[in-house]
Amino acid sequence: MATLTISLPTQFITQINTEVKAQGATRSEFFRALLRKYFFKEIKFEPFIPRPLDEIKEGMLETGKYNKKFVNSVIKGLSRSSYYANKSA
Repeated sequence: MATLTISLPTQFITQINTEVKAQGATRSEFFRALLRKYFFKEIKFEPFIPRPLDEIKEGMLETGKYNKKFVNSVIKGLSRSSYYANKSA
């Protein structure tokens, strides 16, 4: 067996650790199970289809769930992401 190292956001690691602890498993077992499901077509990864930041902002505001300050902070963060950086908002 070979070793693969990946970097993930801390939030993902926390969720993975919670899940593997609840299942009495290991991180390796967790990822092997996901990959088995993927390779045997039980799950499908959807390609990322970007939407304009103005559209995302408008959609978030229309829900009424988020205040303007929060929505603006999300849009600001997205604009700095590797995908949206240097693209008009």
